Amino acid sequence: MSEEIVELNGAESPTGRIRVKLDLELPHSEAMAVLAIVHDYKDKAKKQAEADRRRAEADRRKAEAAAKKAAKAEAAKAGKKAPAAKPDAAKTAD
Repeated sequence: MSEEIVELNGAESPTGRIRVKLDLELPHSEAMAVLAIVHDYKDKAKKQAEADRRRAEADRRKAEAAAKKAAKAEAAKAGKKAPAAKPDAAKTAD
């Protein structure tokens, strides 16, 4: 048996992170399997980051639309109050 140490750092929880550091020479098929695992992980991380970016962009657009809608409603409300005050001013002037 080898005296070699494989280093694992991290928590043993399902959501914990584990850092694996390997310095091994493996047969081609096993090395390719490890490489496939690494590539799958990186692909998942990239897709998750893209999904998070799209979600943040959608949230930003929703917030902008809500702000525009609120501003438009406020302007409409202010526009309705202003004409109502003008006829009263005209009656007082007569």
